[in-house]
Amino acid sequence: MNIKKVIKLRFIISLIVLIMLIILSTYFSLTLNKNVSNILEYKKINKSLSTKDNGITFDDLNKVKEKYKELIFTGYKETLCDVTNKYGNSPSKKIKTKMVLTDENYFSLYPYNMVAGGKIDFLSVESGNKVAVISDVLANDVFKSIKVIGNMITLNNENYKIVGVYKENQSFIYSTSEDGYERIYVPYSSYTINDKNQNLFLDIFTTKETAQISYKNINNNLSKTLGGSLSLYNMVNYITLKKISFQYTRILYFIIGICGIIVLIKITLKYFRDLLTFFKEKLKTNYFNEILGNNRKKILFVFSKILLCLISIVIIFSLIKFNITIEDKYLPTDNIFDINFYKKTIVDDMQLRNANENGFDNVYNRYTNNIDDIEKIALLSELIVITITVINGRLLLIIKRNKNTLTR
Repeated sequence: MNIKKVIKLRFIISLIVLIMLIILSTYFSLTLNKNVSNILEYKKINKSLSTKDNGITFDDLNKVKEKYKELIFTGYKETLCDVTNKYGNSPSKKIKTKMVLTDENYFSLYPYNMVAGGKIDFLSVESGNKVAVISDVLANDVFKSIKVIGNMITLNNENYKIVGVYKENQSFIYSTSEDGYERIYVPYSSYTINDKNQNLFLDIFTTKETAQISYKNINNNLSKTLGGSLSLYNMVNYITLKKISFQYTRILYFIIGICGIIVLIKITLKYFRDLLTFFKEKLKTNYFNEILGNNRKKILFVFSKILLCLISIVIIFSLIKFNITIEDKYLPTDNIFDINFYKKTIVDDMQLRNANENGFDNVYNRYTNNIDDIEKIALLSELIVITITVINGRLLLIIKRNKNTLTR
């Protein structure tokens, strides 16, 4: 196999790999957008040493919902539980279970695909009805079917009526972000506290921005209403995190688009030079009007190609341009070249992670972090493959050029 065929094969392989990486990166961006809601989560940090002020309660949640009716709020508390069906059969050993105590708004901010029945409603929460929404995995394991609406399930020795079954997300990346527990959703008002040391402070307090109210305004209002309780929670803006994750794919599109624009500019300049050369040669023996009259079609054709290139440049630029998103905590208020600020921010982040004070860990933040890591690796791989593809492409052009020179 000669050198030209080897380089051509390398070029084709690298191009195929690049296309596959772009498709994969785009796919992960789309799945992240689909699987993670555009919400604000306030995640509970480690338990406070104070016994008087240890977080936000469901009563606090209800007061906030009453005060800010233009927004949707929810919250939840997770607790381990034992599960049996009406025959006393427990799930298989591989299945671990948690009760999620929540309210009627949970399924509005955390959309689930319901495969049977309905969701927790306002009346169930208001009345403290012992109803439960379980996963299809748990239903199939305990009842051998998802047709379980109306059946009773025992949670920590208390009977609950199953009113809904949701489909568990079993995609590979989402599954690796889970903690292995099957979650059973029940109204917080139905839960009986047997342990006097147990509290019902929310693990996560959730809301959502609107077109009129930004997350900054929401945070300011909640700080006034909830006071010190809110300081025990770390806010996570998933809109911002998703935008940051999308940026890696957008950066690649931007690089490819800029390369395309450069090529189009070179082609446009070549057409201009050819047109100027044509006019210079013709003007030696003809008047300008004669040139236009005798070569109208040719000149219009060249101008149409130039116009097409210019339009393509504008379209490509409009498609690839994007605003860079950076979390507020990484932006200095005064001087963007303040190195000490960036060093301190990095140290603070590491210390928070080491102290486990980033807040309550759930599938949303783990899944977002996993996708973010994949997108970073994908971008690095794409840049390497682009470099290899460009090198092989230029080598092919050089070989072709040298061959044409030798032929002459």
